[in-house]
Amino acid sequence: MKKLNRKGFTLIELLAVITIMGILMIVAVPAVSRTIENTRRSTFANTAQNYLNAVKTAVSADEFTYTEGTGTSAVTTSISAAPAGYYYYGFDSNATSGKDLMEQGGKSAWKNAQVKGYVLVRKDIEAATATRNAREKYEYAIVLIDAGNRGIEVLTPEDSVNKSAVRSGGTRAFLTAPAGTANKDVYKVGSTTYTVKTSGTTSGNVVVAKALTLVG
Repeated sequence: MKKLNRKGFTLIELLAVITIMGILMIVAVPAVSRTIENTRRSTFANTAQNYLNAVKTAVSADEFTYTEGTGTSAVTTSISAAPAGYYYYGFDSNATSGKDLMEQGGKSAWKNAQVKGYVLVRKDIEAATATRNAREKYEYAIVLIDAGNRGIEVLTPEDSVNKSAVRSGGTRAFLTAPAGTANKDVYKVGSTTYTVKTSGTTSGNVVVAKALTLVG
């Protein structure tokens, strides 16, 4: 009768396998974590781009107004008739009343957390020339932060909104309007950097952004 070979693994062989598995885990886990984090940052950047695109669409459709003055002297004007300058539209993903851009935006890539932010709109009016009429030009930038202080903390032009602009360990609390000099909400035009605030007077490199209301 043929004798069966009942020899198993030795202790050294088991230790070698465990060691190899441990090394693989040490290498693989951080790599997987980085991949997941980069995916979340890319998704968050896409969400920010959705908000930007929604604001751009509303500007093109002339669905924004702004109000100059207060009380009986207040005058409401459409964005198309507005003078050159800075405007902003703030949003909150938890907003439940009134028409908003939430259906075109979304929430955070981290745990579907609430997001708040604003899009800064810079309007410029190019003077008429001998060959064309005066024309409007718009530039856009965004701040978008979630309830965990992650996101785009710095006012970022639309062409720079990507995963590199998203911080997963940020420190700035979310907001729906430019916060002024204390938080360094700045916008660069050419080689000149402007500080953006929401009240007061324009002075030097400080600009005042007016709140937009979506009415379309």
